[in-house]
Amino acid sequence: MNRPRACRFGAWASAAVLATSLAAVPGAGVANAAVVESTAAQATVATAGKTGQAANRQNRVDWAAVVEPALNCPAPGPNATWYVVRAHVAAVGDLTRDGRRETVVVSSCPSPTSSNPLIAFVYDGASKPSAPHLLGKLGKDRYFKSLKATIHDGRVNLRGKVVSDQAPRCCPDLIVSQTYAWDGAKFHRTADKATHIS
Repeated sequence: MNRPRACRFGAWASAAVLATSLAAVPGAGVANAAVVESTAAQATVATAGKTGQAANRQNRVDWAAVVEPALNCPAPGPNATWYVVRAHVAAVGDLTRDGRRETVVVSSCPSPTSSNPLIAFVYDGASKPSAPHLLGKLGKDRYFKSLKATIHDGRVNLRGKVVSDQAPRCCPDLIVSQTYAWDGAKFHRTADKATHIS
């Protein structure tokens, strides 16, 4: 097996073991717990051509714990075993044009019933891995029920199913695509397109 394939296999295997371990730990869903979801996706981002500091950053950061304060979720009750923050590293790339890769993390507030809207959080690649600096919350003007974030030409592209004001929370009725660009101080939306789901 060549070296790149071996690295990818090793990352996948480690992620699978960790995911299995989390599922088997009694009390893993205790109140106020922060568990990283999609660990395999994070491992892939860290090993698929990323080297040096960017790869180390992915390996060291507990993104669920980082995102939780930024979500500003309502405080759960004392027996809220459903309250588990999940985070998914969706994309990594240089968005501020400083030569360092920012990290886009998708997450939402936990809910015991229907899911809350997904938001894309962008963290500065120049900040310390021990204290990632939040640059922006993207997509919060829409009720994304599914959300894919990608980076292209230094911009963040969001796409997913959205619940409009006219639809029940269970049933997305729009496909929305948004684009965000960094202007030196903050992210601003440069495109927003919605089409009805037929």
